Amino acid sequence: MKRYVARHPAVVAMVIATTVIGLVGAYSYWESYYQHRGFAPVAFLPHARPGQRVVVRFYSQALHREADYLVYLPPGYGNGERYPVYYLLHGSPGRPEVFWGIASMPVRMDNLISQHRMRPMILVFPDGRIGGSAYSDSEWANTPSGDYADYVIDVVHDVDHRFDTIANRDDRVIAGFSMGAYGATNILLQNLTVFGNLQSWSGYYIQTRSGVFAHASQATLNANSPLRYVHTLRAAIAADPVRAFMFVGRDDNDSPQLEPMAEALAAAGGQVTFALYRGGHDWQLWHGHLDPMLELASRDTARPLKTSSGSIRSLTPGVVPIPHGLGRHRHARVVTAGAYATVVVSADRVRHGRHRRRRHQGHQRHHGRGTVRS
Repeated sequence: MKRYVARHPAVVAMVIATTVIGLVGAYSYWESYYQHRGFAPVAFLPHARPGQRVVVRFYSQALHREADYLVYLPPGYGNGERYPVYYLLHGSPGRPEVFWGIASMPVRMDNLISQHRMRPMILVFPDGRIGGSAYSDSEWANTPSGDYADYVIDVVHDVDHRFDTIANRDDRVIAGFSMGAYGATNILLQNLTVFGNLQSWSGYYIQTRSGVFAHASQATLNANSPLRYVHTLRAAIAADPVRAFMFVGRDDNDSPQLEPMAEALAAAGGQVTFALYRGGHDWQLWHGHLDPMLELASRDTARPLKTSSGSIRSLTPGVVPIPHGLGRHRHARVVTAGAYATVVVSADRVRHGRHRRRRHQGHQRHHGRGTVRS
């Protein structure tokens, strides 16, 4: 065999070339899959104009270090016009680039602008990773692992300083999926003078003693559980009105928590719309609502925020959440939280070895709905 190979260098070269081509092809396939999670990339429409991607590095007072975030400037930026801003928080595992590769938010916006379905906005993608790890879990909160909620406020101030923004709360939307949805809700409610509009995609609203909150006191958990503290914000919301759209997949372990949170925010004076859609806790669900979320952000920043009488509206009346613990998440455990039973799960993230199932204790309220988190 050695003698044959030595006498046929062309064969060796062909084998090597074939192997390299195969490896390159496999890498390209998996890189494409990782970037798009099996979804076809969104193509520019013929009359759409591309905007500009910017990577910003700045010093964050909250994190006490140089930090970064991504920005997408709309087509036509730089003509003296000022723009509303749409802040999008990623989940875990995740990184800011998911809004490029998987969600295609910039291309979607450019297409919608070309169709006159939304007005131009500045898109901002903060980086909530601890130590740059896509598998970290900051919860977008202020914890011993870093003050990531305050970092988002640092980003807002830097964006307003650096870009042509409309620098007021009515013209800012904060949104996110899973961990990012929780973070967006928690950050908005703790910074009502900064943000006026909220979108929560498959969020959860109660913190438990796990991950970056593993050693937190009960007071800290309560202070980072929107469902527990939102009732204390009636006066603040009356002064700084809130508009929120919240959705979740009905087969998601988070789904029983949505309506109680929507009701509590509305009771505190928020203008709230919510929906329970078919699906679980994954990009199959989120991907189908990205264009509507962009259009909604555009509409919301075009309408002044007004004090609400606590209005609440369901886009999917009659749709009920799946019973807690029966959703599409893994590593679930049940803990009791006062009036609510909370299923704590690893959804788009996996916290290895941290989740153990407990039996549900206590009586559920709110028509038998529990609360859950991802």
